[in-house]
Amino acid sequence: MAATEFTRRRFVTRAMVEDAHRAGQSLTLGPRDVITDEAGTRARDLGVRVVREGGGPGRPSGMPVSRPATGSAPTGGTGVGATSGGASATAVKAAIRAAVVAELGTDDPRIDAAIDRVFARRGL
Repeated sequence: MAATEFTRRRFVTRAMVEDAHRAGQSLTLGPRDVITDEAGTRARDLGVRVVREGGGPGRPSGMPVSRPATGSAPTGGTGVGATSGGASATAVKAAIRAAVVAELGTDDPRIDAAIDRVFARRGL
């Protein structure tokens, strides 16, 4: 039986973007990495280039992700703020919850409250 490789998800924060800016570097995201909305806004404001390896899934709305030169343009956002295509806030919350539970490996009732607080702060 072949071994399955598991790559942990990394959450890129505003502080990481600011560190990259001070160092004059770009940020490279793996296919499972997530960049927070605040980090995405800060990257755009500072002009920090964010590159996603492997052309991973969509990004939060307004996220300044540059893809490696492949001759194709980046696609539109599919993050929390992007609910076009029929995705309701309830479905988005459920998807976020499932991802958090999968990452933590445990189900904690505080997850729902935390997601609700983030949605409320974002006006979603």
